[in-house]
Amino acid sequence: MKKILFSLLCTMVMLCRLQAQNAETHVAVYAGGAPLETLLTEAQKQSVTYLEITGGSLSDEDYAFLRDSLLEQLDTLDLRHAEIDTIPADALGEMNLYLILPEVIECIGDYAFTGECEVTGNFPFLGEFKLAYSAKPDFIISSTNPKLSYVQNKTTALICSKDEDTVFFFRYRNPMLSQEELIIPKGTKIINASAYRGESLYLTNNIVLPESLDSIGDYAFSDIFPEIMTGRSTKGEYQNGGSYNIGSVVCEAKTPPNFGKIGTGNFIGDYCYLYVPEESLEEYKRANGWKRFMEVRSLKNIINSITEIPSRHRIELTVLPEKYILAFPQDVKHIKLYDTQGRMLSDIPIKGKTIAINRMNLLKPFAITHIYFADGTTETVKLIP
Repeated sequence: MKKILFSLLCTMVMLCRLQAQNAETHVAVYAGGAPLETLLTEAQKQSVTYLEITGGSLSDEDYAFLRDSLLEQLDTLDLRHAEIDTIPADALGEMNLYLILPEVIECIGDYAFTGECEVTGNFPFLGEFKLAYSAKPDFIISSTNPKLSYVQNKTTALICSKDEDTVFFFRYRNPMLSQEELIIPKGTKIINASAYRGESLYLTNNIVLPESLDSIGDYAFSDIFPEIMTGRSTKGEYQNGGSYNIGSVVCEAKTPPNFGKIGTGNFIGDYCYLYVPEESLEEYKRANGWKRFMEVRSLKNIINSITEIPSRHRIELTVLPEKYILAFPQDVKHIKLYDTQGRMLSDIPIKGKTIAINRMNLLKPFAITHIYFADGTTETVKLIP
């Protein structure tokens, strides 16, 4: 009997210790008129790892207390039920947190924090981030969020409105391995403010915006980090529209969508060609935001661009903005390019069954190309600059 009582007593002591420890690591306070620092005991300040704040807002002094006193130990800051619509610039400094956002949040200021965000209500406007892509927080949707949903395809992870007509946030799922385009889903009407802000732009993939698109919010494509990759996108609805170290954006909308503020940071258009419907080409060249792209081009340059040249050798021709790619059914020794006056422009030796020809090296109105196959046969095709 004594052994049983002693065992029960030990169990009770252990439970009390666990409860006391949990009480010190998970602390809930109601923010009101008093400074946050005064709402925690000295013991809690030394041990709290999960801080839940309800009630009112936080002052500059409260954020300073979090940064200065809880920098190393706090791993979760739960603001779900706090009346905070804006987390100010530099609010949490170097704190790397799991941050549960307020249901009423509207804005996260510049350089506010790094880590991971759980979005419980509105998706916030995002300010700038520290000088690297790695500083941008990750965002997940709370399981009880009534306003947002996930949409994913092979390359893109998006946070959208429940009806999926507004995109609030998107990024590549696995860009380094992807060979496909980054596509915003058909039916999307709005790319919200700051939706792609601070993301890495991989210059080998087209970014495809749908015909349904009506508007792009402020800074949606600002402060991007261009990534130079050596591969080429090989799959997708369009041929890759970029060039060496230059990316490509496809906008299928026949009327240029309204384009919000761009800002002073890296803009996507500084690194990309833009491809739009042929009938809208001139309109895009004049439209706010769109005219900032390196060059505005017609979609016909990259759509349905693989054709077979009528010939006994079944030559395939891929038309890209900067070059032609010719693929042959058998080995070719060399090709010769001539202008319309019969003057030879170049004699190019080939090892294999493909060749790329720079369109800038061709003279108008077209170049005459003689192809010399290894079996002694020849073909002649015309290539337009």
